[in-house]
Amino acid sequence: MRLTAVLCILALCITGVAFAEKPAIDARSTREAFVKPAEWFARPYTEGFNTAVPPAGWTLFQTNTVETWYMGTYSPYEGAGFAQCDYDATYSGPQDEWLYYNYTIQAGDACLVFWAMGSVYWAIAPYQNYNLIVKIDGTEMWNYFDDNNGAVTWQWQQYSVPLSGYSVGQVIQIGLGYTGYDGAEGGFDALTIGNCPPPPPVPCCPFPYTCATVDYNVGPNGFVVKPCNGAAVWHWGVPPAGVPTVACDGVPVTHTLCASNPVSAGESVVIGTFDITPICYCLEMCHYYDFESNYDVGNVKVSTDNGVTWTLVTPFGGYDGINSSTYYPSPCAWNEQAFTGTSTTFVRDCFNLTDYIGHTILVKLDFGSDSYATTDLGWYIKWFKLGGEEQSPVESSTWGAIKAMYR
Repeated sequence: MRLTAVLCILALCITGVAFAEKPAIDARSTREAFVKPAEWFARPYTEGFNTAVPPAGWTLFQTNTVETWYMGTYSPYEGAGFAQCDYDATYSGPQDEWLYYNYTIQAGDACLVFWAMGSVYWAIAPYQNYNLIVKIDGTEMWNYFDDNNGAVTWQWQQYSVPLSGYSVGQVIQIGLGYTGYDGAEGGFDALTIGNCPPPPPVPCCPFPYTCATVDYNVGPNGFVVKPCNGAAVWHWGVPPAGVPTVACDGVPVTHTLCASNPVSAGESVVIGTFDITPICYCLEMCHYYDFESNYDVGNVKVSTDNGVTWTLVTPFGGYDGINSSTYYPSPCAWNEQAFTGTSTTFVRDCFNLTDYIGHTILVKLDFGSDSYATTDLGWYIKWFKLGGEEQSPVESSTWGAIKAMYR
């Protein structure tokens, strides 16, 4: 598969002819820089893999003669290193690589907590050809494929395994595994045993109080298109066959704000304005997208200066991926976190805009597709809603003043 992709790229550079097979983005050991979360708790046991892999007291079980666990140093979650395993690019055989540690349960050991990262593209979809696994006493307790919690490619994410079923003084064997064939890089870092992490945040939508609604079933609602180094795509109308006919909350879809998916598309659409207040701070977008994974992309930005500058905003749960390809770049949102692949149905994405309270904002959707033709449908927006918690009660004296105006 890799040889075919390389030959296609070389032939394209030489002849300028587009071939039927396009190389998949398979950056299997290169990660974008990111901001590391600040959570780090003092626990009875910690292992940051900062001096060696396997660390002192740990055992390496290696089956593949080419690639197994070692100490990676590029962009660990914390410290100088992490436990890293790369895929065997020589295809000498499957990988079943493990790091083991025997630990004695202490009082207060509620959870095994760790950070993991991998490739959503290769580990989850569409290939699903490798996995990261945590076992205790030989029993699988977690794996990246089934319990990735909306992971983003090459970004560290925290996970935990409860230890409530083990008694103080019991010795357990912890296993960190990499299994598969023709996979991609994977890693573990900042393993700790002790308190469980705090519960994850919850999305800010759906919300009980709605401040504003832009519903594209009703009409175009005054959007503005802006050029963005590619073909025009945004329009209002009836979505084509193949787009789901039921949106969020079971609402029928008759019209949407549409971005079709021609080659080399690159156009922005601006919606708004919206006033962000302590009551109205959550932006909900109900949308459906069907993009060529990691090549055609779309994301959301906001402006507080009437469109002079724009800032990328991230939905709860994160974006799907990134197009960093230099052979097939996409206009508008190239090398930025973005929606990509397919949402399968209309989905609700929530943007917490508390950082913009007190501002009037514009919202911009940037969409870009690369130069390779596909049959993917594009991006379809059913509604935007702005809201938050229940509206604050008005003081009785204020109500009295209002009532007095109508006596």
